[in-house]
Amino acid sequence: MHPLLGSADLTPHFERTLRLCKVQPGETVLIFTDPLFPHPAYPAAALAAASTLGAQVYILTAQSDQDVKDKVIRAAWTHADMILGMSFLPGSHSWMYSDVHSEALAAGARVLMVQEPPATLKRLPPTAEIRRISLAGAQRMEQAREVRITSPAGTDLTLRKDGRIGAYQCGVADEPGRWDHWPTGMVYCAPLEDSAEGVLVVQPGDVLLTSLQHARSEVRLTFRGGRVQSVAGGAEAVQIEAMLRAAGDDGADRLAHAGWGTDPRADWRVVGMDSESLAGAITVALGRNIFASPARHCGLGGVNRSRLHFDMCMLGTSLYLDGELVVDAGQLVDEE
Repeated sequence: MHPLLGSADLTPHFERTLRLCKVQPGETVLIFTDPLFPHPAYPAAALAAASTLGAQVYILTAQSDQDVKDKVIRAAWTHADMILGMSFLPGSHSWMYSDVHSEALAAGARVLMVQEPPATLKRLPPTAEIRRISLAGAQRMEQAREVRITSPAGTDLTLRKDGRIGAYQCGVADEPGRWDHWPTGMVYCAPLEDSAEGVLVVQPGDVLLTSLQHARSEVRLTFRGGRVQSVAGGAEAVQIEAMLRAAGDDGADRLAHAGWGTDPRADWRVVGMDSESLAGAITVALGRNIFASPARHCGLGGVNRSRLHFDMCMLGTSLYLDGELVVDAGQLVDEE
């Protein structure tokens, strides 16, 4: 489809979501993108939607190899009321884990990541129910000190999160300093970087999200003292080992975050935010987790500055908070 037609088709969907994000007349909306962003209709659709709401809208297009530390990007981000991130810069760990993003949130910007395909945006619009379930999960996560993940395949992994926040995503950034991702529904935390102990098993059919693929063979990661001690399995295990080596830093083999999905509408066949969002699916990520936000139940608060961020999403897995079963073999125990 021609980008102009695509923009016209998507504008009502952007307007609905921006209304939920409380875009007001006179606010400054910054659309951040780059020439390699795979959905060229999005910036124009967002511009039309935000303009309809009375905002002052700007599109900042960075070159495809631009570092988001650039002073022009920093100045624009830290002076906008609302930022729409339509870019995969700076690459492996995304602008969301950058210092300039945290600075923008600290300055009071509302930030919404928008990078899933058009069909996914339309299929998974934000809802009050997904927000309710996700916020309730984040509140329970924040109270917890220990997270334990188990599965019949052999996963038995324990994490500590003493003092770390419980966060959620629901596809809406509607308060100063809040980041979110449209579309999404999930709950998570950044565990203490030296706390992971045990085994994590990725089964065939689970999702290696950063590689954009369903796993074809088992991957077994063993953790001690917060670090990956061994990676066993087939071709995907070899791939993960190579990624850890390529990162070449101290934090690549430590956990970034762990949590569960909250959206029953998500489709496991669609690799992307569906994988993290599916209600009861468990996500565990390796690597970078420096992401600070002044908003409640937002961000990670970790200290891992690795170049790597690698997400793995699993079905049929259980999660406990301080010994209380929250996700039972892929099913949410209590949505209240």
